[in-house]
Amino acid sequence: MNYLAVKDLKAPKRVRETLAVYGTAIVTNNGKPMAMLVDLAEGENPDQLAEAIRLARARLALSDLRTASRRNGTSEMTLDEINAEIRSVREVRRNTRPQSTGSDHNRECPSLSET
Repeated sequence: MNYLAVKDLKAPKRVRETLAVYGTAIVTNNGKPMAMLVDLAEGENPDQLAEAIRLARARLALSDLRTASRRNGTSEMTLDEINAEIRSVREVRRNTRPQSTGSDHNRECPSLSET
């Protein structure tokens, strides 16, 4: 992977050359990755590419969650154990939620059928 500093973005020729050679570049700010540039092929739809990147990112996140679940043992939980955990957390939240002061910002929104 090739890296470009944020200041390099002021040199369009360098950006174009980097993308032509590598196809992608990581943009860094103070040495920390902050963005990725991706070369678009002639006629390639940028919206489709952006969606593909979002989907790939979601798949990576799911894979990380599955790995963490296997590592901490929660992948072996039964449905009953999961539901019990959910009930427990909801009960704690319900008991620690601030009491309503009667002001409008604490009221629940009415459903559309009630309006």
